[in-house]
Parts: sequence; structure tokens; C-alpha cells
Amino acid sequence: MSTTDEIILLTDEFTGLEYSWRKTGAADSTVNNVLTKNIGNYKYERIFEVADVRWWGVSGDGTDESAKLNQVFLDIKDNRKVNEIAFYGLEKVLVNSTINIQRGDLIIDGKNCFISSMRGADVIIFNIDNAGDAYKANNIHIKNFLTSNVPEAQTFLKADSSHYLRITDCNFDGMKLGFDLSNCYYTKLNSIYFQGTYQAFKFHNATNAFNVTNLKILGGGIPSEIINTTTGGNISGCSFEDASGRLVIDRSFGINITGNYFEGYDEKKVDTYIKLSLSARYENVAGINIAGNLFYTGAMQAIKLDNVVGISITGNFIGTLHALNLSGNGDSTQRNINYNGNAWRYTPSQQGGIPVAQASEYVGEYDGGRANASPEWNVPIIFTPQTFHARFLEDGNHQFGATAIDATTTANYMEHTWQTNGKKTKAYLNGSIDLLPKKYFNANEVNEIGIEPFGFGSTLGTLMLQNDSGQFAMFLWQRDIDTNLNKGYFLPVVNNLGVTVTHNNGKITITNGNTAQWLKAELKV
Repeated sequence: MSTTDEIILLTDEFTGLEYSWRKTGAADSTVNNVLTKNIGNYKYERIFEVADVRWWGVSGDGTDESAKLNQVFLDIKDNRKVNEIAFYGLEKVLVNSTINIQRGDLIIDGKNCFISSMRGADVIIFNIDNAGDAYKANNIHIKNFLTSNVPEAQTFLKADSSHYLRITDCNFDGMKLGFDLSNCYYTKLNSIYFQGTYQAFKFHNATNAFNVTNLKILGGGIPSEIINTTTGGNISGCSFEDASGRLVIDRSFGINITGNYFEGYDEKKVDTYIKLSLSARYENVAGINIAGNLFYTGAMQAIKLDNVVGISITGNFIGTLHALNLSGNGDSTQRNINYNGNAWRYTPSQQGGIPVAQASEYVGEYDGGRANASPEWNVPIIFTPQTFHARFLEDGNHQFGATAIDATTTANYMEHTWQTNGKKTKAYLNGSIDLLPKKYFNANEVNEIGIEPFGFGSTLGTLMLQNDSGQFAMFLWQRDIDTNLNKGYFLPVVNNLGVTVTHNNGKITITNGNTAQWLKAELKV
């Protein structure tokens, strides 16, 4: 031992290295641990930038080192001079009970150490419990760990109410669950590889404002879950593959899913890449943006919707058997869905491809004889598909075809004819109703049209009329919010036809002008 007036050098009993210790005052019998020692009549503190778990005797010798690691976090709980803990030079550390992280503002660097419970031991490796501010363990960064187990055992991290949590640069080769996060705000997962993990992550109970980037998930397990009043999140630049490479979103709002890669390998075991809503609650998934993703082969459908509202699905390339599944449970509602600008082309996967003849861009499911395609359900939704699957439609008369509106109009629309409420109706899949097929009007002739099957208020939009000469009139629906949804009027914007339009409680009255002409009307909804 060498000394100066204030600094001494001591050889660490576990590493064999010399460390500097600073004299801080008189000896104190209440503090005598790895970071603070009493020598003679004085108290000394270890001088360091990063705390090494080897100082506590963690050796990576194949024995259970849970107690030693828990002592690490106990000793630094109230020592704010420690802001980083590192696993220097350790290849493999085994733990058979949970390591409790008891404070925040901390970096935990694995230094590429392999840490795991015994094979088959269902242990939570790291646990952060901030419920009731037990530890106040916020702002924690866990990085550079390797781990592995069997799919039935081990969770890497469980956290409750730990905010500003970051997990980066880790490699997980199998285990039951990667991250189980409850009520954690501002979580970041970045550069993590899941190989053979049963479930990659589970965000629930208001785990809000999360950012998941550059993950690769590959395995035959179950989907990652974002559930139970979780709001505000981003998932981008990730690769989701095989059965565990899926997402389930339920009772969640405001999530952005962009620029990801999905591949399922086998439609017989991978039903859906992204499933929105599981429960029967009304519109419990809302404000979801799914854009710019590549949904590759190997799944029955890319996206499945049930009880959702405000969903935007744009600019994706989709190679699954079906692009979109609009599900139903008898009380199901799907409103304000924008499915536009997507490229769908099914190519059977090599592992379990279903014949191309069974492919269709979107499908739907029945429940109790109630189909999901009906005017009051379908009109607020805009689709631009190229192929339909017949199971989606109600029983009855259906006609499809790219057909010109009339002899002078070059725009083509795919048509769908349904019958509901005793009224047979033709709709165009650009979100409009063929309200008035081409009809000859005498001068001043009046025609009354019921629009009750198509809804009122916000579901009505622009009314367009056109004659054989290409002249047109346009009226905008103005809802009277001071009375009720059934009240309102059509405001004239352009009128080259000399017609008038009035509305009265679910009926539109079109009155021709002084000149006889052929007229056609289309109502945007």
C-alpha cells in the first residue's frame, strides 16, 4: 500500500487491479462496502468513472450470481457518484432470481456479456418497480447484453412506471418475453435482435410515447402486443419475420407504423401481420398510420381491422394472400378508413404458399348473418382495390365491372350493387353513391330521392350533377348543428344546369330548370 496526504492505492481482491481511494473524513462504522472503506481512523471512497460489477465478486464462473448483482444495486442506491455500471471482461453470468434496479439516472453496460437464468428457469432478469415511487428509477439505459433461453422461460426486463427507459444494442437468442412494460413513458428500443424469442415485447397500461426502431424479430412465437390504453408511439425501420414477427394493437391510439419489413414464411401458421383490435369494445383502436411498409409473402393478410376508426393505410407494398381483412363480431364498426395508394400483388411463399387463385386484395367475415358491407357501414371508407373476395359481400345481387359512367365520360369506376333497407343501390368504390342513374328530365320536372340508407350529417359530402353536354352542377352539404343530424341543406357552388336541390329529413328533391335535359347525380359520402 502506498499513500499520499489524501489518496491511497488499494489492490482489488477480485480483479487484482489497483484503484485510488480518497480520504473523505473520520471513520464511520455505518458505511463499509465496495465503494467506501474505513481504514484506521479515516473513511475512504473509491475513485472511479464506471463501477465494475467484478468489485462485488461477480466472476461469471457458472454459479448463481443474483445475490451479488442485487448487492451492486443496493450499494449504489443512494450513491449518486455512480452513474454507470459495467460488466467488464465477463463472458457469461447466470442469475436464478431477479435483479432489482433500485435507482435511476443510470447506465447499465453489458459490454457484450451473456446474462441468463439457468436453462428452463422462468426468471425476470432485470426488474424496475416504480409503482408508488418505490425506487424512482427513471432515466435508465441498458445496453450491450446477450441472452438466451428456451421459449417457455425468462423475461429480460419487466418495468412498471419507469420513464425515459432505453434498451439498445442487445442480442436475444430465445426466451419467453423480451420486454414487459407497464405505464412507462418515453421508452426507446433500438438496435435489438430477437432470434427465436416467443414474444418480443408487451406494452400495456399506458406505456405511452414509445419509440421502437431498428429491431429484428424472428421466431415462431406470438405477436408483440400494444394494448390497454397505450397512446402515442412510433415503430419504424424494423424487420418482423415468422410467427413472432407480428403486431397486435388493442385499446390504443395515435401510433405510427412506417418503413418496416414483414415476412411470415407460411400462411398456414401466420394469419395477420398487424391486427388492430381484439376486444368487442366500440372503436377502441383509433388514429393509426400504417405507411411505407413492405408486407412480404407468408401471411393470410397483412392487416386485420375490427372496431376501429381513423385508420390510414397508404403507400405500402403488400404481397400477402389478402391485403386487408375487415372483420366483424355482430357489433363491429370500421369507420373513416383510408386505404389508398397501396401496391398489392400476391406471390405464394415457398414454405406454405396458397394458390394465387385464392388471393384477393381484401376480404371480410360474417357474424350471425350480418355482413360488414352495408351503406351505413361502408360509405365513410375509401378503398382503391383491384380485386374483391366474394365472402366480403352480403348475400344478394352483386355486379362488378370497370364501366364508364356514360357515353361521354371517360372515367371508369368499379361498381358494387347491394340491396339494403329494401333499396337496391349502386356505389362507386371512390366513396360515392350513384344517386340518380342517367334520367331524362322535362322542363321544371321534379324528382325526389330518398337518401336515408346512406346516413346523415358528416357522412354526406358533395352532390355532383352532370348532363350529356358535359355541363355540371356542384352542391356542398351543410349540416345544421343547432338542430340534429338529419337537418341540413345543399349549398350551390357551381350550377351550369339550372337545377335546384333541396333536402328535407332524409330526402333530396332535384328540380330541373326550364330546359329539358338528361341528368345524372353522384353523391359523395
